[in-house]
Parts: sequence; C-alpha cells; structure tokens
Amino acid sequence: MPIKEEKLKALKNEIKMSEKLLEEELEPMVSEAVARYTGEYIPVFGSDWDIVLNEIYPVIQYNLPSTFFRNPRAFLKPRNKTYITRKRDPISGTMEEVQGDSTKSARTQEHILNYTITEIKYKREVRKVLLDSLLFPHGVLWHGYKGEWGMTEEQSIDIKNDNVFVKRVSPLRFIFDPSVTMSNLDEAKWVGRVIDIPLLDLIEDDKLDVDKNLKGFKGFGDRIGKKSDLKRMLEMGKDYVPSKSHYKSLIETTDENFQKSKAARFVRCYELFLRPTKKEKRQGKKGKILLLTEEQKKPLRENDWSIKAEGFPCQILQFNELNDAIFGLPDINPYKNVADHKNVITNIQLRNAQELTKTWVGISKEGGDEESIQKVQQGENTIVLFEQGKPSDKMFVANAGGGTSSELYLIDQRIQRNLEDKSGVTDLKRGFLQSGEESAASVKLRAAGGSARPAYRQDIMAQFLKGSLRYMNQLLRQFMPVKKAVRIVGSLDIEWSENPTKEEVQAEVDVELDVISMLPENPEKEVKELNTILALMIQALTIPEIRMKLQQEGKTVNLSPLVEQLLLRLRIRDPEVFRNIEPQESEGFVSAQQLKQAQANVDAAVSGQQIPFPPQENDDHTAKLTVYTAMQQLLQKMGQVSDALNQLVQIHAALLQAAQEKEAKPGNKAKLSAPKVQTVGTL
Repeated sequence: MPIKEEKLKALKNEIKMSEKLLEEELEPMVSEAVARYTGEYIPVFGSDWDIVLNEIYPVIQYNLPSTFFRNPRAFLKPRNKTYITRKRDPISGTMEEVQGDSTKSARTQEHILNYTITEIKYKREVRKVLLDSLLFPHGVLWHGYKGEWGMTEEQSIDIKNDNVFVKRVSPLRFIFDPSVTMSNLDEAKWVGRVIDIPLLDLIEDDKLDVDKNLKGFKGFGDRIGKKSDLKRMLEMGKDYVPSKSHYKSLIETTDENFQKSKAARFVRCYELFLRPTKKEKRQGKKGKILLLTEEQKKPLRENDWSIKAEGFPCQILQFNELNDAIFGLPDINPYKNVADHKNVITNIQLRNAQELTKTWVGISKEGGDEESIQKVQQGENTIVLFEQGKPSDKMFVANAGGGTSSELYLIDQRIQRNLEDKSGVTDLKRGFLQSGEESAASVKLRAAGGSARPAYRQDIMAQFLKGSLRYMNQLLRQFMPVKKAVRIVGSLDIEWSENPTKEEVQAEVDVELDVISMLPENPEKEVKELNTILALMIQALTIPEIRMKLQQEGKTVNLSPLVEQLLLRLRIRDPEVFRNIEPQESEGFVSAQQLKQAQANVDAAVSGQQIPFPPQENDDHTAKLTVYTAMQQLLQKMGQVSDALNQLVQIHAALLQAAQEKEAKPGNKAKLSAPKVQTVGTL
C-alpha cells in the first residue's frame, strides 16, 4: 500500500524541523571545530596576536591512532549448536528440513565478513567517522546495498552494483526524527540522509518516479575567495570563524549559459527509513524506505523495508554522549578555551621579549639634530658625529636584556598542565621526555593512569564496530551471491570453508571483535605472548596428566590457529610455509612405475603366466596391496580364485608388517636390503 498523503505531509514537515535543527544547533559547532582544527580560528581578544598556536590539531592526531589504527578482526560464534534449514532430497526431490552445523556456518560468515571489510574500503570510511566524532558531537556511518530499493545510484565509484557498502555521512546531512535526541535515537520513527543529485541524472533514472518538470537549485555553490572578513568580524566583537558566506561561489566563475542550463542544477533528495506504526507492526509489516524531494508531492520511490537486518542502517559514534541534550559534547569543547588562553600568554611572552630586547638610545637636545637621530634609527653600527664636547655627555645607550618577566612562563606552565588535564594528552604520550621526572616508577604510574581515557575510547569504538559489523553481516547473508562468497584468498589469515550453499550461511551468529587488532601494532609483544601460549599448549599435549584431565572435561587443544597467528606476527605470509595437507599427501603418493608393475603382475596371474615383477622389500607395498586386494575381491565375486594373486597379497602383507616393525624399534632406521627374488606360482 502506498503511503498516505496525510502521513507524507507530516513527514516532510518533520524533515524541515530536522534540517533547521542541524542548521541552528549543529552547523555552528561544526564550523568552529573545523576552523580550530585547521588553525584558522581567532577569538575576539586575539585580534592583535602576532602568532596563533594550533593546540587542537596535535591532540586530535594523537587520539586518532590510539583509538583505531588497523583493520579490525571480527570473530563470529554461533548462538546455537545447530540450525534448521531446508535441503532437497536427491532421491525424492522434495525439500526436507535438516539440521545444519552452526559452527561451520559461523566460520564461513566470518571469512566472508573479514574479506568484505577490505574489499569495500571499510577502514577508510571508519577513519572519516572517527575524525568526525573527535571534532563534532558525533560521527555517522551509513550501511547500504546498491540494489532494488532506496537510492539506487550511489555516486561513489567504489560502490558496485548488487553489493553492500558503507559510507561516511556528514553529520550535517544526517537527519532524524526531531522528537528524539541523539542519546535515544533507537526510539526515532525514522532516520535518513540528505543527497544532492544532479537534475539530469535524476530525470534519466527510469527506476524513479520523477516529475520531468523539476527545476532543482543552482549547484556548485562551494565558496572560494580571500579571507577579507577577518578585520570586520573582530571589529564587531565576534570570534573569527572563516565563513564561506562572504566568498563567491564556483558557479559564478562560469559563463551565463552554463549557469542557466540543467547541467548546473541539482535536486535535494531525502532517503528515509521509516519504521512501522504499532498497528502496522502487529499486522507483520516492517516499514517503508522512501526517497523524497520537496519539489514534488509524490515520493520518487517507495519500497517496503525488505532488509533482513536489525535496526536502522546508521551507526553513530560519539565519545561524549549527553543524555538530555539534543547533541552530545564535541570532544574539543573541554580544552578549546584553554588553548585560547595559552595563545594569549604566548603572544604576551613574545611582546615582552621583543620590548625587553630592544636597544634604547638617548640623545641630548643639544646634539640631537635631525640628521643624528636618523643615523641612529637606521641600521647597525651607525656612527654619530658631534661638533664638540664629549659624546658621553650628549648620548647614552641602554639595553634591557635579562629583565624578562619570569611570571609569564610560570603561568604558561600552569596553562599547559591545565590543557593536558582537559585533553588527556601529555608530552609523555606524544613521545617527548619531561624534565624533572622523580623516578621511573612515577613515570610508569602516570602512564598507567593516563591510559584510562584511551582505553575508554577504545571500548566505545569496539562497541561501534561490533554494531556496524553485525549489521553488515546480516546484509551479506541476505544479498551477497554465494558464488562470489566462495573464493580462495591466497594468504594465511583468511581461508574459506568448504563450498557453502545459501542455506549454510544463514545461522544466527554473534559478532566478537579482536580489539587488539585495532590498535598500533607491537609485533615483539604479540610474538612473546604467542610463544608463551604455545609453550602452555605444548605442555597440555605432552604431559599425560594434563592431557587426560582435558579429555575428562571434554576439551581439546588446536595448535594450527596459534601457529598461523605466530607466523603472521613474524610477517611470514608465504602460503606454502603453513598450509593444509593436500589430498594426495594425506593418502600417500604412488609411483607410476609401481602401478604399472602391479598391473603387469595382475595380467600375468590371471592369464597363468610367470609373474614379471616379483615382490621386493623396496616396493610400495601399500599401493600394490590395494591393487591386488581389489582384483582379488573382484575375482571372488565372479566365483574364481587366483593362487598367484593370493601369494602376492600374502608376501606384500608380510613385507609391509616387517618394515613397520623395524621402523617402530627405537634407534633403528628402516634400511632396505638388496632385492630378493620371490617365486610365485601361476593360476
């Protein structure tokens, strides 16, 4: 059923409120944060500063890698031991319910998910969201599928057809139900994103219901120009935040015909995910996915919410959530004013040093003619000549060097300590040594106490990634083609399970995250820890008492995953170093010569001729026994007996047993003696 006109009108008005909320509340915070991060922000009391120190940039640059650095590694575990699926019986041809192994399904989903993270450039988008969350109140990561619903024509070249994707959405383009706040976004009736689409592309899209008379708005509005508004803003008693509203737009640089053409126009669209009402939910409906524009009454596209994933397609990352506020607290707000105070003191220090390092020259009025004063004012090593009298009676030179106020530098240290307290980033964390450290123990304690804030952020980041990867895994289960999922990746860290069917990847799983994998790499520490674990596992395998106790508790130890991780940390990625056993290796290699000899002996035994290749100690007894035994069983089914074939089986069995006993004796090596010719009868 199409959405009702009354409900559609209410929805468009809610969109207007959401956009106004972003414009009035969020946009000023975003503009100021960007200006501070780029070093372009100047407070009103800094109009006469000589220098502006950017204290925001180094703090953000420290927090970025300490929170998220490498590709996260997801581990999936099944919620239940088995799951019910439907498979076709090869005999009857009917679909029957069977139990599937959830562990195998979870492992397959895990490999698909970890491979997809790299394929869709997941890390790049998460880095953008992390920077947003450190500058603005929050960051937004959008999850989607480029297919038959919603916005079908994603503009990114990296987003392929019939594929899942993630995309960083600007907080200024993420709209939501205005009746809720960011802290309780899960209660929103709808969320969405704002997309500006070229008018020509929108009209040509035959999958959308577009009014051909749409006009759109003039695009290419990015502002460029010189920062000529600094003086005016400071004279008005306002902080200087670079505002693009005073510049000219890019479209103004083009000719008039292009400005009036449809190629220069865009249409603002809104992709909304609308939850079902209580009544619709009781009826089993899941909601709607709408693509709207203000320029036409009917939706551009209306789909049922067919996504089999829990929750909204957006994941919000915010480090300073405020429960009763519309938006959270920007991460830079607690220390941005302290950074301004540090700039004040720094500029006072510079002026103090400049004034106190000047050379002061006093000249008496008697000898201070205009020419002499000009000579003193000009350059270095100026010579002043007096008509008569002593120069010391008419001129003196003074220097105030060494009189710089020490109180300014004491205040500077206090402000720096305050800045470190607010931001949580000290010189010690940045890698610089502090003077006056009392002991190594104090440094260790200080570092341990200072690690609480990064650990807290890492925990928030881990929860954000878990929610994101869980949603993406549900999308992959629904939309990723099985043929694409079954691929062999030539590296040690990813290895596909057996060829999965669509039913085998449907088990419900929980996502766990290797949080250590997100942080900066420390190979030496990880190798040491892995070696310790490997030693403990070897003890569990070699000490009978421990091995027996593990068996009683129903547990076992697998060394292969540990060895695999150890090789990865040592950067040994050659797939031939540690690989699965090939089928021919597990079953044993057989020489073609041995098979030909066995074939010739079988032909001779059946035809009653002399055996051409009698048994010898260096023969492949296992291979020849397999051939002779199979032929012997075949003759028995036909009601025939071959004495020669029976003798061959007995002799090779005896030789094989003798070789095994010889190898089993401690300190002995199985050395084969010279070939001995055996006489074998005929049929």
